[in-house]
Amino acid sequence: MSIVILKRVGEYNEADIQAILAEMLNSANLLNKIKSGSRVLIKPNLLSARNPNSAITTHPTVVSAVAKMVMESGAIPIIGDSPGGVAQRTKQVYSTTGISQLAQKLSIETISLEAKSAIEYKLPDGEILYVSRILDEIDCIINIPKLKTHSLVLTTFATKNLYGLVPGFRKSEYHKIYPTPTKFSWLIAELYQRVKEKVIFSVLDGIIGMDGDGPSAGRVRKFGIIAVSDSCSAMDCAIENLVGLSSHSPVVRELERRKLLPEFELNWFGEPIESIDDFKIPSNWLAHLAPSWLTRI
Repeated sequence: MSIVILKRVGEYNEADIQAILAEMLNSANLLNKIKSGSRVLIKPNLLSARNPNSAITTHPTVVSAVAKMVMESGAIPIIGDSPGGVAQRTKQVYSTTGISQLAQKLSIETISLEAKSAIEYKLPDGEILYVSRILDEIDCIINIPKLKTHSLVLTTFATKNLYGLVPGFRKSEYHKIYPTPTKFSWLIAELYQRVKEKVIFSVLDGIIGMDGDGPSAGRVRKFGIIAVSDSCSAMDCAIENLVGLSSHSPVVRELERRKLLPEFELNWFGEPIESIDDFKIPSNWLAHLAPSWLTRI
């Protein structure tokens, strides 16, 4: 059985966050998954070159707290993502989001995943799934998603954040090949099946996040939570329950269909939040649910 742990956290205070995360991870025996001498890819959500307070990207305070725990475990942290486009654009994203500054302060390597060659996986539909070859150069991944909505697949939490392992322009190409929520969720599940064993745990930054027209044009909200889990799919399911979705996202439903959604235990550290009220879904979401012939009228 997997585990999802949540805690109320109101501010981005790095010392407090590091202590809180250490307590949460130790309680679930997750911190000891970081082995001394191992190379650990820290994978935040770095969608675009925006200020951390815009709630579009994982806050650097959370990334720094995780990186310090990796270093204290005797492992080697590497921060990496592929926002899309060329490596030069990724450098700009890292700088604007505060990642370059924290990496320099801690003497941590940052990498542009699109600068690596790709591993090629043949998909059941005949397409090729390209994933950054960084997977061959690391021992494990710590996934640090942001709590946000997504206009195509409703939410973008832990599982969807792994789409950043797809290098550069390939991501936009797949959006053309898999343009609907169902088809794109199928692709995300195919990716997850191939990389999930590398992910030792996920840390969700939900101190501030986004609802409405995410992942970049929604409403910034103070949700005031952090979550950790050993399962991306369990974390996604738990957070979707917390925000009160009437039905799960197509990604979670596809993972459940494939039996990639495990049973999980949900624990709160401290006072729980029963639900997050007034969580707005993307304004185009109902149109996605309509039959294709109806949207052409």
